[in-house]
Amino acid sequence: MVSGVRGSVGRLPWLVLLVMPCSAWAQQAVDSPAVGDVPPAASGDDLAPAPPDDEQGEGEDFPPDGQREAEEAAGVVGVCCCCGFSILIPLLLSLIYLVRRMNDRKRTEALSKVALELGLEFQSDGDQELQSQFAGFALMQKGRGRKLINVCTGCTDEVRLWIFDYRFVTGYGKNRRVRSQTVTALESEQLGLPEFHLRPEEVIDRVSQMVGLQAINFEQHHRFSSQFVLQSNVSDETHEFFDNDLLDFFADRPGISIETRPQLFIIYQSRKLAAPADFRKVFEDGFTYFLALRERIDRG
Repeated sequence: MVSGVRGSVGRLPWLVLLVMPCSAWAQQAVDSPAVGDVPPAASGDDLAPAPPDDEQGEGEDFPPDGQREAEEAAGVVGVCCCCGFSILIPLLLSLIYLVRRMNDRKRTEALSKVALELGLEFQSDGDQELQSQFAGFALMQKGRGRKLINVCTGCTDEVRLWIFDYRFVTGYGKNRRVRSQTVTALESEQLGLPEFHLRPEEVIDRVSQMVGLQAINFEQHHRFSSQFVLQSNVSDETHEFFDNDLLDFFADRPGISIETRPQLFIIYQSRKLAAPADFRKVFEDGFTYFLALRERIDRG
């Protein structure tokens, strides 16, 4: 249903184009005088006595009854089109809003049940303190109206884990978009990570490399280097941290992004919102990344 509504909204510019000729059509039909309705300019002949009633109308160019009916019908159709579209557009926008609210509510209810099954705490409205803790990450600086919602929280003796939906707004007017994606965050005192940002390579990154703006590269591991861009303020330390085993680990997981702080990291796929049915896998994958990073630290 949502895709159908979005398709209707996508055709709104075409509907507006239809409204304009319909409006002109209605105006012309209503305002334009019918042929023969405007009397000619007065002259001397106009003072002559009027002919008998049975002779009046001979030779005058009155439109046929069918033509009058067609013009009146055209006016009615044009007015209906204008009024109809002026009502339809707000109704469509309201419907989209209601459907989105309904889907958000269903998602929150589903995630609440999943969190209960996984033994996680659940907070639907987010956590402002947690959002402040993550504010330094590049992802959390995109757009405006940033908010963490549907926050699932759990912990063990070794690690504290969060899974949440991160929402922000980009663009204005007709280009305004609400972006949402699922983020996993883990924190542990066992981690001593260099600060880095690993993300999938994009076309603009290839252009930057052509003009000499290089990220951390690994010539001996083409599969990793062809998939990811690795950036860090401590490039030498980060280059050393990514040994061959860690490069293999990430090369087997294309499309992910990871940002780190010394004892904290977040993982996500850009603009991908995980379905509630996939949250168990998201939960397990979070610990997989944690183990891979901790094992790299243990290797020294």
